[in-house]
Amino acid sequence: MTSTGLGQRGQAAASVTARRRVVARALVKQSFVLAIVPALPAAAAAAEGEIVLSVALAAPAALLAALGLIARRIEIDADLRRIEAVVTLSLVFLCSAVAILPGFIVLGMPPLDGFFEGVSGITTTGLSVARGTEDWPWSGHFLRAWTQWCGGVVVAVAGVALLMGAGRAARVMGQQSVGDLGYVASTRVQARVILIGYSALTAIGIAGCLILLPGFEGPLVALAAVSTGGFTPRPTSLAEYALAGQVFTMALCVAGAVSLLFYAQALRRGPRVALREGTVPVTLALIFGGAAIFAAADIVLLGWDPARLVPGVLNFVSAQTTAGFSAAPVLSAGAPVILLILAMVLGGDVGSTTGGIKAARTITLAKMIALVFLRLRLPDRAVTHVRIGGKRAEVDQLILATALLGIYLISALVFWLALMAGGYEPLVALFDAVSALSGVGLSTGVIGPDLPAALKALTIGAMMLGRLEFFAFIVLFLPSTGISRR
Repeated sequence: MTSTGLGQRGQAAASVTARRRVVARALVKQSFVLAIVPALPAAAAAAEGEIVLSVALAAPAALLAALGLIARRIEIDADLRRIEAVVTLSLVFLCSAVAILPGFIVLGMPPLDGFFEGVSGITTTGLSVARGTEDWPWSGHFLRAWTQWCGGVVVAVAGVALLMGAGRAARVMGQQSVGDLGYVASTRVQARVILIGYSALTAIGIAGCLILLPGFEGPLVALAAVSTGGFTPRPTSLAEYALAGQVFTMALCVAGAVSLLFYAQALRRGPRVALREGTVPVTLALIFGGAAIFAAADIVLLGWDPARLVPGVLNFVSAQTTAGFSAAPVLSAGAPVILLILAMVLGGDVGSTTGGIKAARTITLAKMIALVFLRLRLPDRAVTHVRIGGKRAEVDQLILATALLGIYLISALVFWLALMAGGYEPLVALFDAVSALSGVGLSTGVIGPDLPAALKALTIGAMMLGRLEFFAFIVLFLPSTGISRR
């Protein structure tokens, strides 16, 4: 129904609301995708003999599967509005976290902490408030790792594409669709191409981690690394593993920080074309160039010490890829913490599993700033444009990049102030606030089991904001959306 109430003028008078019935139908249509999240951990728990954990996860999986069977007879409205697609996307993430909540409760976590852990997993953040994870069964760790893997693509990419279509998914999530590359038109084919590439990368990661990491911890780390998630079975993250395993894990994170569409493009048209037409070179330059700057700063400030330098550089790569693994305690890594914060803000490639502002948007913002200075030196009648990849940038692209940066900074400021009001020091509070908003998972110790309940709830909101590119989550609670109205 079109909103044309008094006081609405211009473009606002033509706005539409989200119809509850349509949103409900679209959400139920995703039940099979949602059922995947608890189903495999339930099977793993059963195989391990953890019957209570298995039942706790199998129950929501069975319910979602049953809804999926019913939903096969339901057709999503052909006129699905963009606002309805965005609202459904937000609810998909929230429902995923709820579906695995019983599993975390069985593992000994209070409901709020269990929901925190589920949101951290499905948003591929990696922050944790769990205690005694070293005593968890393997299936408990698999629950966290698998949730992150699902958040990396099954829900965040494939599920979104199946739900909204290539164009809408791209606009909402700020991603370039496979269709935009000119060789895939079908949304289902798009999802399949992305999922195949992601699965292949996962298989390579599992094979390598089985060799380089101890026992059955390897597959868990691989699932988290490919999704740039950051959960590991050990409280010390990667610190206790051999250097070769740490480096390989970081390599997987870099691979996950590259647009998933790059691999499809590289297979079809060759790596050179894919590199030339995408933002992968910029992403890699930010990661490795930033790591070099970090290393130089560490050496200048603290001297040459490989035992400190190597873990510090690995931590930087983890921050830039928003993976959240740590090879050493964050504040004892050596180089300025501000570089890690900047890396977390920037993030990886558009269309990857990473968080942050993304490399492509960073380029856009930098070119907008450069254009302002250029226009100061040009005649009044000169015509200038922001050009990205040799093409004139669209107005929508510029608006999105600017708006995203603005709302990111506002959200970070609010969260930072809230943490400082809770009694935490400014620098460490800023670090953890940015880590949550960018979906990183590195922590200075602020966000953990002892965090007050109110700040845990705020952190849950921050993780959802960052993973859903802010707008998709905020719109869920706006009165103008219509879904929140009685």
